[in-house]
Amino acid sequence: MVGPIWYYVEGGQSIGPVSFDLLRQMVEQGRLSANDLVWREGAPDWQVACTVPGLVPPALGYVAPATHEGSVPRDPLEDLAAAQHGGYAGTPDYYGGSGATSKAYHGRRPVGQSQQGMAIAGFVLSLTVPLLGLIFSWVALSGMKRTRNEEGKGFATAGLIISLVFVGLACLWIIGLVSCLGAGLHVSGP
Repeated sequence: MVGPIWYYVEGGQSIGPVSFDLLRQMVEQGRLSANDLVWREGAPDWQVACTVPGLVPPALGYVAPATHEGSVPRDPLEDLAAAQHGGYAGTPDYYGGSGATSKAYHGRRPVGQSQQGMAIAGFVLSLTVPLLGLIFSWVALSGMKRTRNEEGKGFATAGLIISLVFVGLACLWIIGLVSCLGAGLHVSGP
């Protein structure tokens, strides 16, 4: 075999070694999709096939896996995990052993609209105008819950906590001020 040695995941199994030309033929024949995971010997991580230059024609790109009615779409990372659990001895370990996979594949991709701008605004406002920071952070967190996109959740959570602390301290200060003024009026009364 000339050139780098490649492996791919099919049906939860790590298959290989194969040549790059064979992988390209498999893509053209539809036996390997743009979403399938591939690994080149010597590379630290598995990659989605559509990210390997020259493997998948640009027209194919990333395509959501086809599903049957009522079934859940297959996640290529779950295939990789299955392959690595009892996979080929020379491939990187998905679970973080020798050659951990890229952090880009950690977790699911964001689903809906990002609330990150609102979360950052809530965080900044929590330090300057806590009541507005509380509102912006709350709106960002509820938007994240609605869209299932948690980009900026740390900012929103920090903004909410900081705002609650500052608003709570402001309320205590106002209560203390009112009680002092009330006590002062009571002492100096007629």
